[in-house]
Amino acid sequence: MKRAILVSLCFVSGLFLAGTLAAQCTATQGEILDATYKSHSPMRSSVGKGYALTGIVRASGDCQPLSGATVEFWMAGPDGAYRDSYRGTAVTDRKGVYRIETVFPAASTGMPPHIHMAVAADGFVPIQTECFPAKGSAAGTFDVVLEPGG
Repeated sequence: MKRAILVSLCFVSGLFLAGTLAAQCTATQGEILDATYKSHSPMRSSVGKGYALTGIVRASGDCQPLSGATVEFWMAGPDGAYRDSYRGTAVTDRKGVYRIETVFPAASTGMPPHIHMAVAADGFVPIQTECFPAKGSAAGTFDVVLEPGG
């Protein structure tokens, strides 16, 4: 199975995204699997309060939203350590929308605060990416575009 990574930014209200913009429907690209990734994160979209991340998962080419895509997420807790209590899996609704609720992520491994995500859908190449929330923000938007295949 081909996996990918794209380091991107997410900011309050989704006003700025570095990386792939869903409106262009260009597949998010990358190629590295994060060492802190553990497959089969629990089915839960909330692992705390204080920061909400939403987005749409779409297909490249036709830009159609992908219903039933999985968005696995993991992050360092307030102490900077990765723990299972800060891992989960959200599933996109019929409009391709996901919502994750967490504590504001901590800095870890020399990187600023970030949330890791592994996004997959049947018939599409899975991808791994990171979202770097704006300091002090309570919410952000991060869209992902998947390429057919896999």
